[in-house]
Amino acid sequence: MTDDEKFWHILVTQCQREQLEPGINMPEQSNSAIVRLADFLLKQAVKLGASDLHIEPLAQEVRFRCRCDGLLQELPYRLPLELAQRLSSRIKVMAGMDISVRNRPQDGSFVFSASDKKLDIRTAAMPVSGGEMLVLRLMNLQEELLSLSQLGFSPDTENKFRQLIRRPSGLIIVTGPMNSGKTTTLYAALRELNEVERNWITLEDPIERHITGINQVQLNPKAGLTYASGLRAILRQDAQGILLGEIRDEETAMMAVRMALTGHLLLTTLHTENATATVFRLLEMGVPPYLLAATLTGVLAQRLVRRTAVGESGKFCGRLAIHELMVVDQSIREAILTGQSQEVLTKLACDNGMETMQTDGDNKAEASLTTKEEVRRVLYGS
Repeated sequence: MTDDEKFWHILVTQCQREQLEPGINMPEQSNSAIVRLADFLLKQAVKLGASDLHIEPLAQEVRFRCRCDGLLQELPYRLPLELAQRLSSRIKVMAGMDISVRNRPQDGSFVFSASDKKLDIRTAAMPVSGGEMLVLRLMNLQEELLSLSQLGFSPDTENKFRQLIRRPSGLIIVTGPMNSGKTTTLYAALRELNEVERNWITLEDPIERHITGINQVQLNPKAGLTYASGLRAILRQDAQGILLGEIRDEETAMMAVRMALTGHLLLTTLHTENATATVFRLLEMGVPPYLLAATLTGVLAQRLVRRTAVGESGKFCGRLAIHELMVVDQSIREAILTGQSQEVLTKLACDNGMETMQTDGDNKAEASLTTKEEVRRVLYGS
């Protein structure tokens, strides 16, 4: 048993003792064992370089898992189920959530310092069988925003993407599943476009990083500030560029397209499988083909694969992105207008110079940046 595991057992024993003693079991008391136990878990996640910490009640105990380099791994710690509510209450107090609400989802956030790092921790609670599941997203506030040249683009794709974001108007979409680096890419683009001559406004939920010189808006649905209402308000703010955190519904999709049609450059994200699937997702959301063809200028699809550790065969350290960039030309616009299939759009995009994520991944594997097995795992799950 490691020293950390011994310390964990001591903390659990102290938590059990405190639970039996009236008056000292409040999660906000800074000297309580449950406070020290929660801090210990967070510090373990930071030590591992985790992007997420999962707290999951099982049949008899609470399990803890961390996402490191894109994969979940189990921590060697267990918590008796009778202490689950106390731990979740402690985390919810830190995140500014309501500890009396346990039957519906909640979101919150807090800042945590560990190992000379200052982290913004986004917290999501979900009622599950046996209690509440908590997922904590860890973001290092001290990390410098990446530039486009640091995102691992192939030279041709990087050049084309730079040309797209320098256009005066149009709709550019970065697509991929959760945890595929979409926001990182958008922030890198925003960093390059952050010039005194242009007024950039963002609509985000939540604001992940604050950027000096950019007008960033935190959504507040309870107060009526949604993506759609925010876009309407931006029309009166003399903005040339807009970063929209995500297209979530039909109303937002229509507003985004109309904003691009009125001469704005709009960058946003969407959850789709690949670049050409984005066209059909927007059509499914009710965007008319003629509007989509007139406004969509490019779609960047991406995934994150584990990066091969330098000088260590078979080991990984960190992650890098693989991309495919569809630049919408006249042939693709005509295909959208005439209702062509996704296969036709993919062929047209490739004829126009698009490298698929598979090709980009294979090229990076041949350059020993990752492996072909890792690319297959991320793209196809095998």
